[in-house]
Amino acid sequence: MAALQGSSPPGIRPLALRTYSEMPPDAPAVETHTRHKSTSMNVHLAKLTVPVSERVNAPTRSSPIGKHRGSLSPTTPTPTRSVRSSSAITPPVSPTSPRTSSDGADDQPSILHYDFSKLDYELSRARQLGSGLWSNVYLAEPTAPAPLSTSPDLPTPPVTPQRSREVPCAGVYAVKVPARKDAVKVLHHEAEILTFLQRGDCAAQYVVPFHGLDPRNNALVCEAVIGGSVEDLTKRLSHMTEVSRHLELVSIFPRLASDLVAGLEFIHAAGIVHADIKPANILLDISDHYSLPAPVIRARYIDFSASFSSTSTPPSFGGAGTWDYLAPELLRPKAIPSMASDVWSLGITLLSVIVLGSPYTAACSGNLFMLREAVKTGDPLGFARMDPVAQKRMQAVQEFIDCCKMALAKDVGKRATAEGWRGWIGRRSL
Repeated sequence: MAALQGSSPPGIRPLALRTYSEMPPDAPAVETHTRHKSTSMNVHLAKLTVPVSERVNAPTRSSPIGKHRGSLSPTTPTPTRSVRSSSAITPPVSPTSPRTSSDGADDQPSILHYDFSKLDYELSRARQLGSGLWSNVYLAEPTAPAPLSTSPDLPTPPVTPQRSREVPCAGVYAVKVPARKDAVKVLHHEAEILTFLQRGDCAAQYVVPFHGLDPRNNALVCEAVIGGSVEDLTKRLSHMTEVSRHLELVSIFPRLASDLVAGLEFIHAAGIVHADIKPANILLDISDHYSLPAPVIRARYIDFSASFSSTSTPPSFGGAGTWDYLAPELLRPKAIPSMASDVWSLGITLLSVIVLGSPYTAACSGNLFMLREAVKTGDPLGFARMDPVAQKRMQAVQEFIDCCKMALAKDVGKRATAEGWRGWIGRRSL
């Protein structure tokens, strides 16, 4: 406990927000996501994230991810770069994939393990955040690690006090625990994907940081994020007046789209297909710091349980995604998710923020057969315009609709790649 208390003044708990602490106090003021005051009203601790942790020794083994040569060879973890300028914090011009290195590549474990000897957590008093097919997610506070056992034959402690172990400062943890026995392999697969992605430069800007797989219970340990998901954002916008909603949308959409497209480019540059992009799988990470004029909002991807290397086949337990966000080509027999279908899913996700929900709602009214047929047509914009209110909302932000169109071409050959989409956004002033 002494080590824990040393990280903050007595009686004050460590700040639960994740901050850009690498920026010195004298760092220049930076431009952040503009947001409506009501953004702070919806504070939601989401499913994933943690600060980077120590890696414990684990037997090395070949990784299926490593089959993707070049950009997918396991490498030494690299620290997140601080992106500084005199005016803004923005995604790097070209998000890079995990760097390759022939030196020591075979010595890297395929899965980062959570080192509970540094900092532990307690699930017995944790609050459940959510549940799914494979797992349950709990909100757990970090605790002091259990004391090391000593042998009775050892001599008494020396007169000079020993230095206590340093305990890293951490916020609140989100712990993803397998819900059933056959879910263990699913979480191990996700841990392998997350371990690989986080070895890339600037990974923490695009993917929720991963603290490791806890070998005691096969749980994924991450740091809880404040800001909620894009799905929560859409619900909040739906409770606003039309004028307030429009102003809020205009203030947040450009940076939201920029972050998400740059993040998707980073994932694809690493050779990974996400395979389940939707509003619920994107978290809005709000970071605050005394050196910043306003909180910084970053959009980050979570839930890589269905993800896989583009050079391998999808996992047998993975699905094609959620109906409303499926690309039309995935409804063909034996179709598998691809980078192109990821782009489509992100396009629908951004469109849902504009029209406040699925673009197929007005036409399908919850009928799954009609929804399937609507997705097959490859015309989500047309279906969205069937709702007069949604049509007015789309007309008021035509530039944002043009941004979504880049991803919503039915012909895969004419659909933008993540890299091309990011270039288009960079050339346009939304």
